[in-house]
Amino acid sequence: MNARTSRLITTGLAGTCGVMALAGVLAWMGAGRGYGWLPETDAPPVTGVGRIDTDAVVMPPDSEFAEVRQRPIFNEDRKPTPIIDKPSIETPPVVPLNITLTGVVLTPEIKLAMVRDNAKNEAVSLRVGMPLPGEQQGWVVTEIHARKVVFKNPQDETSEVELEVAPGLTVPPSPRPTAPAAANAAAPVPPPPGGAPTTVPGQPPGTQPGQPPADRAAELQHRIEERRREMREQAEKLRQQQEQVK
Repeated sequence: MNARTSRLITTGLAGTCGVMALAGVLAWMGAGRGYGWLPETDAPPVTGVGRIDTDAVVMPPDSEFAEVRQRPIFNEDRKPTPIIDKPSIETPPVVPLNITLTGVVLTPEIKLAMVRDNAKNEAVSLRVGMPLPGEQQGWVVTEIHARKVVFKNPQDETSEVELEVAPGLTVPPSPRPTAPAAANAAAPVPPPPGGAPTTVPGQPPGTQPGQPPADRAAELQHRIEERRREMREQAEKLRQQQEQVK
């Protein structure tokens, strides 16, 4: 910094100090004491842009907008947009439920119902929230219990399907024998004289005591095998469905 620059800075600072000292003297002498804020009662009314209109807006009659409707400004050809009635969507009728509940799987992780479509003779496995395939897709599984499954259609109609049990597999409880009958059952039957075969009342001749008829046993065994085969097929289909989902 040279001497000339120093003198200019000194002169500027001295002038600033002089102006501030003059302002202080004028304030001390009372300059500006005659000004103040006007009271609120003496304030002039606000006019022009700052005035708030308190009157409610009244819309003109609808007839004045007829030209706007006949020539809409947002249409390129200035022609009114034609009103097209949307066709009502009719809900297809719900097909009556025609299935058979063949099995139920209940575990802490999964609830599965195995049903058979009686119309197509097809087996399918369903979980809660899954609809039936094909024409009966309007029915959705809502509940799965040990011996029944509850379905619901779009009309909030519910239908319960009981578990099908093959006839002959359910053995009714036998009544408790009375004392004389138990004594008679416990007493051995003496063999007839002459080496004749022993027969028991209620069984055909030639059948050993306690042995069911051959045709009845064969029929029961056949039903058990058919049931096992059906359950194996349903388990295989379920495994394939799970692999496709993964």
